[in-house]
Amino acid sequence: MASGNFTQRVEELAALHKPRIAFGLTEPDTEILASLIRSKKYADIVLVGPQAIAGIADFETVIDENPEEKISSMLAADEVEGIVRGTIDDFKTYEAYERLTGEKYTIDPAFMEDPKGRQFFLGPASNPQGWGKEERLFIAAQTAAFVKEWNLEPRIAIYTGVRHDTYERKKDIRDGVEGILNKTYEDAEWIVAELQKKGYHAKNWAIDLNPAVEEGYNIHIAVNGMVGNQIFRAVLFCGGKVLAATRFGLSRPYEDNSRTERDFDFHIKWLVALINQKRFSR
Repeated sequence: MASGNFTQRVEELAALHKPRIAFGLTEPDTEILASLIRSKKYADIVLVGPQAIAGIADFETVIDENPEEKISSMLAADEVEGIVRGTIDDFKTYEAYERLTGEKYTIDPAFMEDPKGRQFFLGPASNPQGWGKEERLFIAAQTAAFVKEWNLEPRIAIYTGVRHDTYERKKDIRDGVEGILNKTYEDAEWIVAELQKKGYHAKNWAIDLNPAVEEGYNIHIAVNGMVGNQIFRAVLFCGGKVLAATRFGLSRPYEDNSRTERDFDFHIKWLVALINQKRFSR
């Protein structure tokens, strides 16, 4: 991904206004708190969590035994301009926000950086997502539209469960596991064709993630959520990181993250950039 202009634009937007945001925290964590202290130059950060965080200095804290409900209500009531889910429960937090507002997010691609510093969007990266070809097409097209808003050219890689040559040898098999794998290939071909009709550069990379990243593809659509989840975790395990994971389609900025993360510097900067992009485009 030609990320220089992208990250530079994030920095520029994050410097325009210092909003009040909330961060979910279940218990004190030295590494997380250090990253939040670094991020205080971008936002006034309110920590929301149970009694365990009551003694934390350097931050305003909101204590509630149901922090997922509390942080969601703070966002819904516009007491803060955005939230980072942090270490509180992801499903409970989003379900509470959805219940309070009636809003549903549309896509939530992960913005990743591999150990070599190459940046790209990955979706879907949650097990329940992306099992139908129509859903994967929607995620790919919506992510591409977002990337274009940042003046970058989307290059979309679609993945399957089978190699190109294996499909050619076994494409007549319709039953069992091999039949399922063949269908993922056919789905990928359909998605690529539909994206090309919309004017996007897209390619069926079969199972070849690494050469697609090396060739600068900046949007990667896994065959389903299970595969996307494992790609996500493999990138983290090998020394990469998730930079952002936004629930798009909501009226308020809502940033998610991995449960394993300890450094939230870019999450905060990114959330502030989204807040300011919305604020200054009015």
